[in-house]
Amino acid sequence: MVAVRILAVASLVCVLVSACAEPPVKPIPEATLRTITSVSGDVSGIKSSDTSKIGARGSDEGARRGANQGAAATIGSGTLLGLLIAPVGAAIGGAKGAAEAQSETVVDDTRTELRLAMQDTDFAEDLRTRLAASNVAGNIVVSSVTAGASTAAQQSATNVSAGGAPSHIIAVEYRLAIFHQAHVNPKIALIAQVTAQVQSPDRKQMLHKATWTYCGLPTDFVQMGANNAALLRGQINTAAAVLAEAIPYDLFVSKVPRPLKGYCMDFSDLPSGIGTKAPGLL
Repeated sequence: MVAVRILAVASLVCVLVSACAEPPVKPIPEATLRTITSVSGDVSGIKSSDTSKIGARGSDEGARRGANQGAAATIGSGTLLGLLIAPVGAAIGGAKGAAEAQSETVVDDTRTELRLAMQDTDFAEDLRTRLAASNVAGNIVVSSVTAGASTAAQQSATNVSAGGAPSHIIAVEYRLAIFHQAHVNPKIALIAQVTAQVQSPDRKQMLHKATWTYCGLPTDFVQMGANNAALLRGQINTAAAVLAEAIPYDLFVSKVPRPLKGYCMDFSDLPSGIGTKAPGLL
């Protein structure tokens, strides 16, 4: 049903969660950790700035989405009665959706502001800078963090040729998108998913892998797009700060897996206190 369809990135998170027999994030095994004295990192990734389906544009689209929501709500009861009264639910939902939908101008302006926020914000550089300045990796030195896949290998080779201690490599890859449902006036949130591979200095062996999922607080889409999408930009910035602390802390210091609550992760135990509990997306 359209009413419960979620953005592709959330589906990816769901697949990730259901497919994992083990926690997506757990500390590096002690035997492996003892071989690591320093790390170089590289950051790369993609972000989706498609906001064209967020919110219903005017009463006509509001009626269509509202009807889908109304029918889905009755069918979702799982009873024969719910199935029989689905047309009634659709009619009520359609009228409600038509009345509550934002104007086409408001929706268009909101979508534009949200899209520009995603396009303008340099998440890769923010995450790279914060990881490079990290001081929560315990006894392990973060020697450098560069932008672009495979750049850490070049830095590692430079360190070795200069007589420095060989660095292991953390290859960090992110995916950034806006979660939303096909509602008339949806609540939306940023989802930032980051995978880190701890590799040998020559990149020929992957020693450990973990995937973090940060979810922002779901907020009304018009509010999220107001003031140049200030709330969305804030969620992007917070995601970079939380993940830059969680990655080295969870890999090298923590002794327990990162808590997972549905699609999202609980970051409330980070040393700095900037993390929050996982919000509910559905």
